[in-house]
Amino acid sequence: MAGMGSSKRDITPAQERYCQERAKGATQRRAYLSAFPSSERWKPATVDNRAYELEKRREVSARLKELQKAAAAAAVVTRAEIVGAQAMLLRKGVAAVEAHSLADKDLAPAVKALADASDRLMAWLPEDEPEERPAFVRDFALLMGPRFLAPHRMIADGYRGDIWLAGGRGSCKSSFCSLEVVNHIERNPDQHAVVLMKRKADLRDAAYAQVVWAIRALGLEDQYDMPESTLRITKKATGQKIIFRGCDNANKIKSIKVPFGYVGCVWFEEADQFRGMAEVRKVTQSLTRGGESCVRLYSFNPPRSARCWVNAEMERREAEGLPVFRSTYLDVPPEWLGGQFIADAEELKRTDERAYRHEYLGEPVGIGTEVFDNVVFRAITDEEIAQFERLRFGQDFGWYPDPWAVTGSEWRPGRRELLTFCEDGANKLPPDEQAERVKALLTWSDGEGREPEYHHLPVLSDDADPTAIAVQRDHGANARAAGKGKPGRMASYRFLQCLAAWVIDPVRCPMLAAEVRALEYAQSPDGEVLNEIPDGNDHWVDATRYATMDEARRARGYRKAE
Repeated sequence: MAGMGSSKRDITPAQERYCQERAKGATQRRAYLSAFPSSERWKPATVDNRAYELEKRREVSARLKELQKAAAAAAVVTRAEIVGAQAMLLRKGVAAVEAHSLADKDLAPAVKALADASDRLMAWLPEDEPEERPAFVRDFALLMGPRFLAPHRMIADGYRGDIWLAGGRGSCKSSFCSLEVVNHIERNPDQHAVVLMKRKADLRDAAYAQVVWAIRALGLEDQYDMPESTLRITKKATGQKIIFRGCDNANKIKSIKVPFGYVGCVWFEEADQFRGMAEVRKVTQSLTRGGESCVRLYSFNPPRSARCWVNAEMERREAEGLPVFRSTYLDVPPEWLGGQFIADAEELKRTDERAYRHEYLGEPVGIGTEVFDNVVFRAITDEEIAQFERLRFGQDFGWYPDPWAVTGSEWRPGRRELLTFCEDGANKLPPDEQAERVKALLTWSDGEGREPEYHHLPVLSDDADPTAIAVQRDHGANARAAGKGKPGRMASYRFLQCLAAWVIDPVRCPMLAAEVRALEYAQSPDGEVLNEIPDGNDHWVDATRYATMDEARRARGYRKAE
């Protein structure tokens, strides 16, 4: 048989069958199924991975090249010639159609015979030798901010280890990390990447969308499978994976398996949401097991509290000369961000410099563990309340031991101030009685000498109990779901934290005042301050968050702009 050589003695009969089928032009999957019939029961992805691994073996690869070379030498007709003949037939067919001679008895048999012969021959001919594809190259200076050229060069020069990247909104740190993840896959065909966020629910709209953007920005979208449903991106030619995983339970990260090679790149997006370095180490120890080296990227907006673990870790690394990079929107070409983004930043700088420094410059402006350092406790007078025009009411549902809680506030957008002036709450209060208490809270006189009347204002409510909302509406209260899933608990907390002032009347709102005074950031067992607000003793705070949920949603950038 043509092409028999010494390499055939180095492979099994099944491997020889595989090589023969591939030399005829079969795909990797089809050749593997033919050579190993038992694989018919496997998943297609498993077959593809096994075929890829088989073809990587030196002796199989050598035999396949030997067969393809022999087939090419023996061919008397090239693939290009067949394509040319088919093109000629197409032209003849078009001419026949134009001449209305489709029934031409002389033309039809010849066309069919030549088409059948060319199809059979095409199946045996090897693919035309493709042009040598150059190594993946892209001018990253066109895609990443100037601040990130230094870490990019570090990685390109072979650095493997941890790189920490802190910055405010619009600093493009997430864009940089996503580009490096894709670049790593392109340059290391035997390695995979894992992208992590603390909460799985955040992955699809944040880290996954960012990596898809990077693939498209690099002009590689036709080379990757990017199904949103699986949260896994696959490079078609190699089978490499970019795996996205939430760390709601860090102990489960050890279950990540890759089809070959090892994980060579890990990206912790919103690293500040993790529960301290102990949890981060638990994750990295599981992911990088068995690999020769790994580059790990940590991106985050510095939390408000200077004592938060991630801020302390950054300071320690900087002091020890470890790779740490800080960036802000001021380091980014303005046209990347748009005029509105710049205008919003400058307006906040003018009206509340402290909030601007935290949100846009990434500075930890808080000094301790307190959640709210912008609260002013003072009396709110009846005269002030009479002038209120933008009232906001919200409620948090509870039974026992958690109470039902409701608050009322005035929103002053020009000053970025919130004034909370009334509250109510109780345990074991059914929804119909809650509705009566809500109506009582919203009943007042609109002027001297006028009778008090109920004001049918919206009361944005905890989504967790739609039945209670429905019952309250049946009893005359204008209860509505707050839509608390967007922008989310932490984002709405940040809205309250970044106000120029949150004024609370401690006499009119004693329960809210007590909660706000007691709220502190959580701490790990090691004493690290976490960027995490304990859930539990914050019912009146939650009611106020729901009341201002529309404002939090409209506030630009509360979903971190990267």
